[in-house]
Order: sequence, then structure tokens, then C-alpha cells
Amino acid sequence: MRRATTLGVLIALVALTAALSRAQPASGKIAERVLLDNDTVRLVLVTYQPGADSDLHMNTGPEITIVQDGELALYAKGRRGLLKTGAAHWLPDGTAHLGRNEGSRPVKFWSLLLKRCD
Repeated sequence: MRRATTLGVLIALVALTAALSRAQPASGKIAERVLLDNDTVRLVLVTYQPGADSDLHMNTGPEITIVQDGELALYAKGRRGLLKTGAAHWLPDGTAHLGRNEGSRPVKFWSLLLKRCD
């Protein structure tokens, strides 16, 4: 049963990756302002222009996303969520995910990556 579940998740990720890879952002559509980056945490203010996305990726630690302005589509765990202004989202470490601006105006959000929690 566990193998079937793992296989199903892998197939879903491959299908999601194929579907998402068709819409790659043009150069210059993502701006990042790193406010803090040390051994423990990385805090970045990110701006995605319309159509920009992060590509499918995983972080080695958990991530907190807080939308400051606009709407961010978040694809994770086989689902699509829409984070609106003021929304916050927690991603456990090792979660494959992709963020995308599917709207017509820029989206600004904070990305807080927890690298090490001793």
C-alpha cells in the first residue's frame, strides 16, 4: 500500500512539473531583496511580475510565506492554493512546491526560510 502511495505521488509530481514547465518566466520578472541571511534563517522580500514563477523546488528547512500585496498561486502536495494579501502559509521541510503570479499585477511576499532550529 505504501509503495502505491509513493508511486502515485511521484506520478503526480511528474505531471505537475510537465504542466508547469510550459510557462517559464522571462528574465527580469523576479526581484529579491535579501534582508537577512545567516546560518539559521533567510528572510527575503520577493516580487513576482505577472507570469513569473519559482520553478518546482524543495527547501532543506521549513518555509513561511507571507503575502504583502497581490495574489500568489502556490502549488504543493498535489494542490493549488491561492494566497491573497495578508495570508501566511507554512511549508514543512522537503516539500516540493512552486509559487506563481497568475494575476495581472505584481505580487510581493516575504519568504522566511528556517535553515537550522537548534
